[in-house]
Amino acid sequence: MTEPFTTALLLEFIRDAFQAYLVLTFLYLVFSIIRMYVVEHFACGRNLGKDRITVLKEQGRFRQYPIYSMEEIRERKKRGAVRLSVFPNDSGERTKAIIICPGGGYAHLCTEDEGYPLAAKLNTMGYTAFVLEYRAGLNCSAHAPMHDLAQAVRFIEAHRDEFNVTLDGYAVMGFSAGGNLAGMFGTHAYGYDRYAAPKPGCLILGYPWTNVNHWLKHPYWNIWVGLFGMWLSERGNLFMFGFGPHFKRKNRDSLCVQNWVTNDYPATYMFSGGNDVLVPSGAHTDVLEQAFKEHHIPYSYEKFFATPHGIGLGLKTPAEGWVERAVAFWEEHSMEER
Repeated sequence: MTEPFTTALLLEFIRDAFQAYLVLTFLYLVFSIIRMYVVEHFACGRNLGKDRITVLKEQGRFRQYPIYSMEEIRERKKRGAVRLSVFPNDSGERTKAIIICPGGGYAHLCTEDEGYPLAAKLNTMGYTAFVLEYRAGLNCSAHAPMHDLAQAVRFIEAHRDEFNVTLDGYAVMGFSAGGNLAGMFGTHAYGYDRYAAPKPGCLILGYPWTNVNHWLKHPYWNIWVGLFGMWLSERGNLFMFGFGPHFKRKNRDSLCVQNWVTNDYPATYMFSGGNDVLVPSGAHTDVLEQAFKEHHIPYSYEKFFATPHGIGLGLKTPAEGWVERAVAFWEEHSMEER
């Protein structure tokens, strides 16, 4: 009688423990997402971007451009959604260009949080910055964002005297899915070399979504975070490749940056948050760091305790000041011969 009773008690304990695990981990995910949105509210510095645009408009210096010609847009109408915003510096000095790619999971763009405020910040540091609104959501298609970034580089190069910038050692900065875009642009297979664009001197990646389709190889202690990551990955894949012939393993693998790192990959600064439940560092930036080590790529990697996803500038968080360190890294490495 004792053995069946003991076994039944053990099974009941395991069931109760598992139920408690499911409830507590789900509550943790919900709390983390709510906290993320609260922190984003003050960390991104949205008003800094808005205020800078207001000043530039008053001075008659704010410009936004379509980067495709009318003929190119007629060929593919969705190219008309692409826009490049120019934030000129105040000094009038020629600087290296830096292109900012906001995130949004390839479903939308977080331009007001991860685009304009960063450009405003870089203006205060003396740089002319460009914010790229690439194709996302229903306007997206297979590798269209990579094509848009290459087109933006060529557009800036063609207007470098007007913008008073140089592309020698230029940087690409990206956040979340924009970090995936920037990271992929540093590769030969799906980046600058594929589109015959100049190679970036440096990449700056904020909590980048780099391991889009192999993140399950890295265990999650919270099953709900894993399921949430599965939903984000499949959503991004669907917007990028659709349900048609492009939705195949080869194309899906093309979004995993670490698969395409080579020995001449650009020097990279990146950071992640210790409380990022959307793009956990253990499945993304840590994996990319390992690829950098294997290929001896110059890099700097900062991980900030208790910091969530989507913080942009990181104001009033442990990450505050990362922009200055990223720019110092860029200046140090962009002109070095590799």
